[in-house]
Amino acid sequence: MKLTTFRTAVLVISALVPPVSANATSCQQEGANAPLALHKEWIMKGWERDEGDSAYDFANKLGKFYDLNNTKGVFWDNFAPGDTQLFNDAARYGDNWKSLQDAARSVRHGIRDGDALVGDDVASTTLGFVGRLERLTGEVIAFDARSQLAWTCVDGAWKIRHEINYAWVVEPKSIEPVLGQK
Repeated sequence: MKLTTFRTAVLVISALVPPVSANATSCQQEGANAPLALHKEWIMKGWERDEGDSAYDFANKLGKFYDLNNTKGVFWDNFAPGDTQLFNDAARYGDNWKSLQDAARSVRHGIRDGDALVGDDVASTTLGFVGRLERLTGEVIAFDARSQLAWTCVDGAWKIRHEINYAWVVEPKSIEPVLGQK
């Protein structure tokens, strides 16, 4: 009799307690912490540089966007400085940009367009953007670019797991109308 009472109590309690959703730990689908908004912030804040900024530190500047506890992934950028454009470690990829960032007086960007496919635990975003890098020497490099990021939900926050970035040099005047656009 006691076992029947216990089973009945478990059934009643189960019926009254809402099920734990698989989405309870999922990342935001919309808003400032959704993948497309984060992709734009990654470009417009993470990769920007102002004259007088302190030395580039990937973990402090861009660590919010990467899972620095599990840095494995695929990170490719045809504009990556040095001999390597393909990395399988986010931290090594990010640190690779130090020489370019530290040799820049300023780096500015602007967003052309963007799109996202977002699931509960994975997402893909694409962004068209432009950039203008002014070296400490005064040389200016302007570029147009496309970026695709693959995101994974880690402890309730979107993190970049894979990225493909492709940029090509353009005349600086051709991107002026887009610079600063978010």
